[in-house]
Amino acid sequence: MTALRKYRKLEGLGLWAGSVEDQRREVIVSFGEATLVIADSRSMKVLSHWSLPAVVQHNPGARPALYSPDGAMAETLEIDDPLLIDALKELHAALQPRPNWIARYGRAITGALALGAVGLGALLVPPALVVHTAGIVPMAKRVDLSERLRFDLQTEGGRECHSAYGDPALGVLQRALFQTPARIIVMQNLPQAQPRVLHGPGRLFILDARLLDLAESPEALAGALIIAAQRAAQADPLEPLLRHAGAVATFRLLTSGDLPPRAATGYGRVLVLSEATRPDIEPLLDRFAQAELSTRALIENPSALDPMLEDLADDLREGDPMARDQAPRELLTDGQWVSLLNICAT
Repeated sequence: MTALRKYRKLEGLGLWAGSVEDQRREVIVSFGEATLVIADSRSMKVLSHWSLPAVVQHNPGARPALYSPDGAMAETLEIDDPLLIDALKELHAALQPRPNWIARYGRAITGALALGAVGLGALLVPPALVVHTAGIVPMAKRVDLSERLRFDLQTEGGRECHSAYGDPALGVLQRALFQTPARIIVMQNLPQAQPRVLHGPGRLFILDARLLDLAESPEALAGALIIAAQRAAQADPLEPLLRHAGAVATFRLLTSGDLPPRAATGYGRVLVLSEATRPDIEPLLDRFAQAELSTRALIENPSALDPMLEDLADDLREGDPMARDQAPRELLTDGQWVSLLNICAT
């Protein structure tokens, strides 16, 4: 290289320290094959070799100039000779790898392609991938994902309601309706126009607090919960969450057993604003029968507890499994019902 040949015989004095604890000593600085050679000024014993491309000046433009190898300040060299300083600057620049088109733009292009792939993947999640992944996710992970959903709803302004007597009443209602463990939470400030019971993964039922004002009895409220349970049986609540998370996050859940931390962000609003689907009437009536619950309280409630209630009313009335039961089952005592109605009062 021309620059190296130009400074092959150039030498100068400097002050060198091999470590932070060492006292600086006077040295002779010269240039080797792409290296900076540091030798004792008296014995001429070589003390150190620095790679020229790795030499870093810590005080550009200042005199004396302070250098170290690879930016580490353990070993330092101080030079006051302007000719040596200029030579180091020129040689350092000459020995740096020349940026080619790929080196200059490759990272940006790679990043853009990666973002494009992620964006496309988020829009085009293969249905088979979603169904297969949802089918093998264990209940413990579903519960974990439902906790993320609860947190996301809270970031959207939702507020869970709890009280000393309302929570036990909610537990009594849950055990009366579901043979398998489920969780019912009451939440205020949900942005859905018409309140309904939402269902999430992990057997989570989110009861819009406005339903407590609309329901005239525990049995009417229980009917809305049973409709939500049938929707969850027909369409796995995990699948829309995975479609929201995207193909990359879904594949990560399939392979590693977990979703990226922010994959569920924003899904709470998506769930709240999603349209209610019509539940299949026969299995829905079976659920009322299993709970030993009449459909009368639900369909006779003057306020709609579910967007599909008007369309389902005739089928629910005609197929009421407890139509002959003149003494309908009491789900909650009057005191428990009052406690549940006031769960958001605290």
